[in-house]
Amino acid sequence: MTRDAFSGFILLLISIGSAFGWSGANPNMVSDVKNLPDNLESVQILWEIRLGTHQYSSPTFDEGCIYIGINDLALAHPSVKRTKGGLLMCLDQATGRMIWQLPIPRFIEGNNPPMHFGQWMCGLCSSPVIDGKKIYVVGNRGEVLCVDKKGQTDGNDGPFINEKEYIGAGMDYTLTEADGDIVWIYNMIGKLDVVPHDVAGSTVLVEGDFIYVTTGNGMDHTHDKMANPEAPSLIVLDKRTGRLVAVDAENIAQRQFHGQWSSPALADVDDRKLILFGAGDGILYAFEPMTEVSSEVQKLTKVWSCDCNPDYLRYDTQGNNLRYSGFRNKYPKGPSPIIATPVTHEGQIYLAVGQSPICGPGEGALNCIDAATGKVLWVYKDIGRSLATVSVADGLVYAADLSGYVHCVDAKTGSGLWKHEMDAGAWAASTLVADGKVYVADEKNILWILKAGRQKQLLSRNRMDSNPITCVALDNILYVPTQRRLTAYKMAATDLSPDDTSERVYEVIGTVRYQQLEGGFFGIVTEDGRRFNPVNLPEQYRINGFKARFRLQDAKDQISIHMWGKLVEVLTVEPIE
Repeated sequence: MTRDAFSGFILLLISIGSAFGWSGANPNMVSDVKNLPDNLESVQILWEIRLGTHQYSSPTFDEGCIYIGINDLALAHPSVKRTKGGLLMCLDQATGRMIWQLPIPRFIEGNNPPMHFGQWMCGLCSSPVIDGKKIYVVGNRGEVLCVDKKGQTDGNDGPFINEKEYIGAGMDYTLTEADGDIVWIYNMIGKLDVVPHDVAGSTVLVEGDFIYVTTGNGMDHTHDKMANPEAPSLIVLDKRTGRLVAVDAENIAQRQFHGQWSSPALADVDDRKLILFGAGDGILYAFEPMTEVSSEVQKLTKVWSCDCNPDYLRYDTQGNNLRYSGFRNKYPKGPSPIIATPVTHEGQIYLAVGQSPICGPGEGALNCIDAATGKVLWVYKDIGRSLATVSVADGLVYAADLSGYVHCVDAKTGSGLWKHEMDAGAWAASTLVADGKVYVADEKNILWILKAGRQKQLLSRNRMDSNPITCVALDNILYVPTQRRLTAYKMAATDLSPDDTSERVYEVIGTVRYQQLEGGFFGIVTEDGRRFNPVNLPEQYRINGFKARFRLQDAKDQISIHMWGKLVEVLTVEPIE
């Protein structure tokens, strides 16, 4: 078994973050972007950058920047050496140029029994979640990190100020604007005696003033027992300070199969919010969200729980318990933990069960659950073990499995409509549904593009340099991350012919940002990262940080010396308080 063969599963635990993308706050892998390509062969590449050797966190976009987590095998830093650890990077969305980076050294002690942690060189497997000026990630050292999204470009924000020591820089090194800025750290291993297994790979959920975090607690190095069955599986932190606020009281580790890798999600049902947590015991839990900070660490209040392993996965025909597969004696039957992120759509939760790829393919289950009660409404049985977060669009559910199939299922009835056989299992990508297409990748480096709908139609089979992970479509660009690269493809439909003189009108919410290029000017950056270069922005609005609702129009017969954004005329401005 190679490291690649195991580590490809990590991305599927993850859903993208808050500014633009997916996290547990919005895990449904569906985009409304149009004019996406159905074949990558003829699509123009705007830029492509080399990352590390493993990338399992989906990129997050905010204010013209891309935030991404990788390993440090391609780290270029004047004072920090590679440790086979992780790396959080901020890139310029227009060019892919690095703005700042934060190396997260490998947790060497993870090799010491009873730990079995950090050996796969997976790096930072948590997708960056942005909330205001802060980024929240679960680091590859078993820590929760709060990071300034501007890095050191706006100074070293406290209370944490020992970045130089943390990243392993030399004593004579001075932090620069190209370095990251940690605000606070919560060490789950040191403070909770958590023993992560393989990776700490979940993405946090930010709701109100609180952060919900999967601890990653799992089995010991023998794979035969839990190292600490008393440790919590889900915790809550104060996002402002990193203080521990609450833990689960469900004793999940005492029933756990292997590791704890799913990400918490948010459900909003009948004006009631629920925190959903797919656990390592194969059970989906719904908790009341936290509303206030107490002087004591509180226990999360469970609303309901639902076993996502139907009887055919739990018991044989004689009623005897079926065993968990494990990696030593792979077994195609038996129960599975939850690794995917639950998706709530129109009051129903869609979620599959699956196992680490080292346990091999086997029987699975795709569940539809009533979000208000936790009652199972239907189970789709014709699916293998799945690590993928599903996509729900237009009354259809799309899911990929470890056996190498993409499934299309009726969202109301659970009836299978079609399935497509790929070249290998889906370990490194969930489905993305956008522009009437389904994008999904397999372990043999193939990105498949199929037509979305009740009838199967294959549009293209695209070979990539390494395993593709979940694609992102934004601002007329298709971003395709693989384990080793991030590529930005320009959508063909955005290219106007030389005879096309039409002028587009844009209604956007954006923030005025001063750009220090070619003598300096004021540009507009939208909430989804688009850039507009106004030729006639009124002087009273030329204020860095000014936010408004703008009505813009393509600038006619004008040119600019600034190679930045789209040239536009400002039609109207409505300030936002």
